[in-house]
Amino acid sequence: MMDDQLQGERQMGFWSFMALAVFLCVALEAYRTYVKSKVGRSGDIAKLQARIEALEGDDGLEARVRTLEAIVTDPKTRLGEEIDNLRA
Repeated sequence: MMDDQLQGERQMGFWSFMALAVFLCVALEAYRTYVKSKVGRSGDIAKLQARIEALEGDDGLEARVRTLEAIVTDPKTRLGEEIDNLRA
């Protein structure tokens, strides 16, 4: 009878240990995933900021946009004349 109680306590200790081990493994994997996502996001942000700075520093792009705005807002007859002038 005493041996049964001791064995029952050992089994309970074993299952408690197994539950703790599983919990620790899951927590560790969740932490690793969090760290990976945090590192990936900061790298993406740096890339996006560099791209924005490159686009803002491009004066040629701004000139193109102004030209397109002028073409869209001009009357059609003037647009045709300018296209003909460009072809010549």
